[in-house]
Amino acid sequence: MKNHSFSNILALIFSLSVCSQNKDESLFIEKNKIEIGATPSESVLKIALSFIETPYVASTLEINETEQLVCNLQGLDCFTFDENILALYLTKKANSSSYSDFQDNLTQLRYRNNKIEGYASRLHYFTEWVRQAEKNGWIKDITLEIGGEVTAKEVHFMSENQKLYPKITDEKTLETIIKNENKINKKPLSQIDKTKVAAIESQIKEGDFIAMTSTIKNMDCNHVGMAILQNGRIHLLHASSSLKKVVISEKPLTEYLKENKKDAGIMVLRVL
Repeated sequence: MKNHSFSNILALIFSLSVCSQNKDESLFIEKNKIEIGATPSESVLKIALSFIETPYVASTLEINETEQLVCNLQGLDCFTFDENILALYLTKKANSSSYSDFQDNLTQLRYRNNKIEGYASRLHYFTEWVRQAEKNGWIKDITLEIGGEVTAKEVHFMSENQKLYPKITDEKTLETIIKNENKINKKPLSQIDKTKVAAIESQIKEGDFIAMTSTIKNMDCNHVGMAILQNGRIHLLHASSSLKKVVISEKPLTEYLKENKKDAGIMVLRVL
């Protein structure tokens, strides 16, 4: 009787998993029908706006015991919001309607050298995510071009705060994390200080990805989203942890930054 009950539970879990996967594929098909705009920026913005009111869900990539690709269009955190938008755009740009192609694009965005080889192969630091996407020719970091400056900050947050990352369970994973941090630190981080964002606001375009750099020791970015114009001002379209859904910030970006003590400034990334 107990074995029978356990089998029923496993069958239910599998059924729910399949239903969730089917729902995500259906959402992909729906969003793949969005007509791309005249420019890449216009296109990604149209895709991003289709996610308005989508629930914010934290730790969506931590659901499996072993590292594997997670496709979740039903609930997003700030990082997966930007990531899914770009993967959807790349799929549409290639004139593909294949869910498998979307998954391939997501893998190429999320994992170092496009390979899933355990937890440490995921691009955990947004800076490294940006650099790989830039290397692949998908985005351009224009932070320095529009008034940004290099900083002396380095990233060591994951290796120095292992208790916050339960999947760093062995020395090999930790060593790989440290190796990747050291590689990131070979190139200086850059930002536009939040006190200077107002002066360069006119150079930010709708559809640019915006990353909030961090005041927290050894962390590169706190939060990411997308630029959108509202009444002539740049606002933030993002998956909000406080409002628990994808929203457009009530206040312009400059005011939003002033109210967030953890934000040091921004990086600005343009889709190519």
